[in-house]
Amino acid sequence: MSGLGKAGLYDLSAEDDATVQALAERLDEAAVRRVAHWLAAAGAR
Repeated sequence: MSGLGKAGLYDLSAEDDATVQALAERLDEAAVRRVAHWLAAAGAR
């Protein structure tokens, strides 16, 4: 969720929350951190 916020996405729905939860459950910690990094980098542009 932090990565989404850094990407400028603040108005999130319950579906968005469920999607983030599903990703976190299926991916290992390193992959989740990498996705968050990509989102943060995209938000910085």
